[in-house]
Amino acid sequence: MNTPRNVIVNKAFFEFLNKGYKACTLKNLEQITGLTKGAFYYYFKNKEEILKEGLERYAMVIEDIDEAAFHQIRSLKEYIEVVLQEKERRAQQLRELFGTFIIEEFYFQLVLEIEFLFPVYRQRIDALLKNRLARWEEMIIKAKQQEEILNSLDTSVLARNLMSVPMSMVNIELMSADLSYAFSDMRMQFEQYYMLIKK
Repeated sequence: MNTPRNVIVNKAFFEFLNKGYKACTLKNLEQITGLTKGAFYYYFKNKEEILKEGLERYAMVIEDIDEAAFHQIRSLKEYIEVVLQEKERRAQQLRELFGTFIIEEFYFQLVLEIEFLFPVYRQRIDALLKNRLARWEEMIIKAKQQEEILNSLDTSVLARNLMSVPMSMVNIELMSADLSYAFSDMRMQFEQYYMLIKK
């Protein structure tokens, strides 16, 4: 729904992601939303309230596949495909929610900056990243046991490397209308990694 409150949150949250929380003044937020100070305060008490609403909206989308679905995955190659599909699904959901694409790493960076205000979001990110790393390690161990990939590879290092592939999306423009390039680039990177490690 495109209510004035939603428009304010969307524009302000995008500004927080681009400039950082501390660099965004209420004056900046008034300018990007086109509201006067009085109209702005009609909807929100302060910029912390807007930030929290943006963080909550984003947090609804960031979750990965559930445990049951994860344990149905039979190979590392299949897991890579699931990771790609999940990234694309989240990107589409974020675009629908905020009206623009938001790079996950920028969200993480913002959460680190505002940890003093809302420590719960840092805790959520820590748990999410710990779970993602554990899943990559589990899939790599499984792939080694099934002789899908080379057994001599260091599981922890490989897991961290594979987990970092989506960082390539940081190099694209935030306002890009076409994300197909970013996802095809990510797919190509995963495929190259997989070709290097498979038996």
